[in-house]
Amino acid sequence: MAIFVDDNFGTWDMEEEGAEDFYREIQKTNIRKKCDGCRRWVKIQPHYGYCNSCATKIEQGRELW
Repeated sequence: MAIFVDDNFGTWDMEEEGAEDFYREIQKTNIRKKCDGCRRWVKIQPHYGYCNSCATKIEQGRELW
């Protein structure tokens, strides 16, 4: 079982059928941009403002800095 980590969704578990194909398609459409939270350069979807780490913190009500 392969596991991948990216800035969009965090950890990807490739156990489900078709998951790896979906992952690869998402990776093709990622762009490099600064996260609005941590200001790091990340590879995320064009319509995303935050990397997975910052989005998780926001969802948990934690401070970004």
